[in-house]
Amino acid sequence: MTFPFDTSEKPDEIERLASTRFGVEYLYPIQRYVVSNVLDGHPQIVVLPTGAGKSLCFLLPSLLLPGPTLVLLPLLSLLADQARKLQAADVSFGVLRGGLPAEGKERLWAGLRSGALRLVLATPEACMSPANLSALASCRISHVVVDEAHCISEWGQTFRPAYLEVGAIVRRLGVRMVSAFTATASPEVTECIRAQLYGDGDVRVVGENADRPGITYAVTPVLCLQHALMKAVQTAQHPLLVFCRTRSDTEIACRSARRRWTGSPVFFYHAGLSREERASVEAWFLSSPDGTLFATCAYGMGVDKPDIRTVVHDHVPSSVEAYLQESGRAGRDGRPCRAILLLDRRAEEAHRARLTDPRSRDRFERILSWAMQQGACRRNSLLSLIGQAPVACSGCDVCKGSAASRAEGEQEILSLIARHRRRFRPTEAAEILCAAAGPGPVRSFQDCIAGCGGLEGWMVGRPVLNQTGVNGNFDFLLDYPPDDAGTDVETLLLSALPEQVGLKLETQSGSIEVIVIDHAEKASAN
Repeated sequence: MTFPFDTSEKPDEIERLASTRFGVEYLYPIQRYVVSNVLDGHPQIVVLPTGAGKSLCFLLPSLLLPGPTLVLLPLLSLLADQARKLQAADVSFGVLRGGLPAEGKERLWAGLRSGALRLVLATPEACMSPANLSALASCRISHVVVDEAHCISEWGQTFRPAYLEVGAIVRRLGVRMVSAFTATASPEVTECIRAQLYGDGDVRVVGENADRPGITYAVTPVLCLQHALMKAVQTAQHPLLVFCRTRSDTEIACRSARRRWTGSPVFFYHAGLSREERASVEAWFLSSPDGTLFATCAYGMGVDKPDIRTVVHDHVPSSVEAYLQESGRAGRDGRPCRAILLLDRRAEEAHRARLTDPRSRDRFERILSWAMQQGACRRNSLLSLIGQAPVACSGCDVCKGSAASRAEGEQEILSLIARHRRRFRPTEAAEILCAAAGPGPVRSFQDCIAGCGGLEGWMVGRPVLNQTGVNGNFDFLLDYPPDDAGTDVETLLLSALPEQVGLKLETQSGSIEVIVIDHAEKASAN
């Protein structure tokens, strides 16, 4: 398809639309180049960092092309975010999603065929039905946009097989002009996008360095994830976005934060919420000057809140691309911001062991290795993993000399053990570290012990009831907060005293009881 545009004669029109419709007074050269590629009919893979104005690169030409633009988005949250932008810009558009009634679809097709609608926003799954695909083919689509195109590589092989059909959808529509947009893509991911969407056809790869100089990166090793997470909520600059691995993790962390942090409102967000609930939370967070949002990766791509000051991960994400994408939610207004990853080594090793797909495991191992290393610049290590050249580091914990080699609390535990080897049972050691005894002879005795109160503010754990009323993991050692059955310090204490303690697990009515037996008791038992 040849488009009837010579962009050299149209600069004023492009700039006018950018200004009047989107409030953008200046286009970066790379944005103008991408727009020109669309208007001139050159298929392209566009790799631009988060906050570089990718959306404008396909929204602007949609107002100039002869036919409508189909935008494929991976998440309903992204679809809602683009819809807000289009409404604000007074751009006519339609939405194709699952559950759309027949009369809604008929209005959509009629609007696209008549030219009343300039864009249609859709998920790949919504386009896969033969009826929808046939109707779209009759609408003379000029341009197909695949946003967050790295999902073809990351999700297509696992839980979103529809992404492997995007190329077939494009061919069925008979559209030559296809643009794939992503914030991050390694050479391997770029090649996967090329193979799936373009086959052997010509395609331009347009790229810019993925570095976000305004972000300061840090990795914090942790013993107790909840302790570290609550501390981050209380001390980090807000607005704060916290990424959790699972839906239940977001809800549990949100409840803990609400109980312990009254400084600002706290909500959670994941794909399990109703459409109305998601829209309500999105609207709240977009307007909140000091809120905290706990979210899964459902909020990780494209939702545009410019003033997020801190992004925290309570886990290692699935890939380098995912981490760059999610951490890139911070500082889209150009102001300084932070990206903090809380590293629970044992939990991440366990997660790696659960990955059965070789491609998923390989991607995870690359970002896990990055998180665990302590000697190289965080920023340039990330860039090297996606095949980009090093830059002058504008901020990371390694280059600033502030990288933590030990988790908070680890040194206090090891010091107490070294000073008093075989003197205390783990329960007693935990109480001494927490200064848990009340006033009286026991507390007076504890106060005389070197290391007493080294972890004051932490708590000695107690059995807790989960939502089903069944005992969770029984932890009688260190734990913070009290409703979290963390076993980090317990594990560390037990592994540091291999000759003094043993563990016995008993199952009683669904509960797990941990019993500590000292060395003498083991001998007598035998």
